[in-house]
Amino acid sequence: MSKNNEIRIKQGSSSLSEFVKRPLASDEEAEAFEEYAVNEAKEEEIKDSLAKIYQDDQGNRVDVKKMLIKPKRGLLFNLFTFLIVLFVFGGAAYSAYNYVYLKLVASQSSAALEFNGKKEVVAGQEFYYEVNYKNEDKASLSKIEIKITYPEDFIFMDSEPMPGRNNNFWEIAGLEPHRSGVIRIKGKLVGLADTSQTILADMLYRPQNFSSEFKKSASYETKINDIGLDFSFDNSSSALVNETNEIKVKLKTKTENYINNFRLNIEHPAEVDLLGAEQVQAPVDLPAQAGMAKRVGPVIAPDRPDSWLLSDFGKNENEFKIKFKIKEKKQPNVSIKLKFELPESAVNQPIKYHLFYQKDFTIDAVKSALNINLIANGSPFDQGADFGQTLNYSINYTNKGEATMKDIIIMAILESDFLDWPSLKDQNNGQVSGNAISWSKQEIPALAELPSGAEGVIDFSLKLKTAAEIDLSKAYQVKSYVRYSLAGKTAAADSQSNTIINKINSDLNLSEQLRYFNDDNIAVGSGPLPPKVGQTTGLKVYWAINNNLHELSDLRISAALPANVAWDGKNRSSVGSLDYDSQTNQVVWQVGRLPVTAYKADAEFNLNVSPGEADRNKLMIILPGTVVSAVDSETKTPINKTLKAKTTKLEGDNLANTDGLVE
Repeated sequence: MSKNNEIRIKQGSSSLSEFVKRPLASDEEAEAFEEYAVNEAKEEEIKDSLAKIYQDDQGNRVDVKKMLIKPKRGLLFNLFTFLIVLFVFGGAAYSAYNYVYLKLVASQSSAALEFNGKKEVVAGQEFYYEVNYKNEDKASLSKIEIKITYPEDFIFMDSEPMPGRNNNFWEIAGLEPHRSGVIRIKGKLVGLADTSQTILADMLYRPQNFSSEFKKSASYETKINDIGLDFSFDNSSSALVNETNEIKVKLKTKTENYINNFRLNIEHPAEVDLLGAEQVQAPVDLPAQAGMAKRVGPVIAPDRPDSWLLSDFGKNENEFKIKFKIKEKKQPNVSIKLKFELPESAVNQPIKYHLFYQKDFTIDAVKSALNINLIANGSPFDQGADFGQTLNYSINYTNKGEATMKDIIIMAILESDFLDWPSLKDQNNGQVSGNAISWSKQEIPALAELPSGAEGVIDFSLKLKTAAEIDLSKAYQVKSYVRYSLAGKTAAADSQSNTIINKINSDLNLSEQLRYFNDDNIAVGSGPLPPKVGQTTGLKVYWAINNNLHELSDLRISAALPANVAWDGKNRSSVGSLDYDSQTNQVVWQVGRLPVTAYKADAEFNLNVSPGEADRNKLMIILPGTVVSAVDSETKTPINKTLKAKTTKLEGDNLANTDGLVE
């Protein structure tokens, strides 16, 4: 349709040639026109009805001026008919007026309602919601009621003004034209991290000279971006029936933390008995005035069966353990849920608990006459391990039955593509077949007959392979467990130990070069080479991070500078921040989070070396051992590495061609 197109609107009873020209209608104008057309159609329908009334038997319209009135219908009948028609038309007009006017009032939004508040908060952090309401009409508003629907995880603390009832209902007598008000609600959100909470408000009001009630609504969303606490857990993926087992919980507060006490509630099946929660003892610090020892760790107090209250965490890492026992094996595994909840108490109300963290465990139930417990690197729990690291295993076995067990064969199964089998060390010389090592009475004579209550230990070790090209189709872990059988018999399904999974930490590596010349044989250093006493030599340090397996967090590289080595201030980093800490005399590269998708992570900086007389004819240490630390986001294990020292020999600079001895 061209711009010259027009809409022609008929004006009253004017002739067809009288039209008003106007541009294409807006959505609001189109809606008004549709309403006008409907009213016109109704009028035409009424006219048609009247026309049918005022017509003769042949369908012709009767001229009412010449119409003959039959004597039997008198004045009273005509007056009555007139009043009925008048009443019908008047009611229709009144209804149309009210409909149009009320719709107009509602569409003009005579009242405004909106929220203000924080978009993101930490669990337990106190903040305010502001509910702003305003009369935008020329008439006063009366009988205003505002009702708030709080998010499930919101804890109400206070408000200004105070609510009329239930901490969520306010009544305002009236509001003059163009006046506004605000309700400030103080509280906190306590829920799971990365969840969004929505608050709702409904406002009912009545404009002046109206008997009808109108409603205005608003909503606001706030995200819980963190809980302010770091949790980690150590546990075995299997548990022996009728033996005490445990789950270790490690807890540390973050810099921004608002949860200082909570309840630990544990859900478990009937065949599991909880034996208690207790603090793992740590070294105790004594104050200057001997006498009272300083308590280390949280306060743990029973709340009710299967739940405990914890408080007073402090700033250090806290560790406590949950002890449990599987009384009988009803299913292949049991499910245990640890729920961390913040209590909310209210007057004359039962305590409400807000869940802010949950950890679920599925633990295999193992029942066996020969109790076998596997330990790797001093722990029966799953843990991380580095490429090239040695895994030290211990198999503890005990005859828990009433009869002597004869001709026992014990087999350790180690499932992994990354074990260096030639590095195996085993004083008992077990038989290796595929991914298993087995011991019988030929290797350990005590396995010929094991009386009731007798026990023994088998120790062995082997290394993980060094880092190679990453193949993400493989499982980077070692799954270890032990099974036993009696000679001539097939191993029973319950003849298995606990299982340990050692996930392999990411292949984090830092390349460090101390250079005078770069790879293009261009001098990036300055001054004499080798360095000379009383003169300054400038050198450049290159750092490059290589990481391909797992995402890292809290990645930090630091190098302490010795005497006569100074920070030059010229630095660059592709990620994170590279700075010099004058208080500790350290160069610190704070990377933080490093995804495996990071294309490049490198840094460089300059150092000035100024040898003293005591350094003459010696190799000067420039970088005594750069420290690399991070946390593997997959294994949840800290990674710590220390590089070899770098000296004035410039071990990474083949073009320098110097022995590094200070002249």
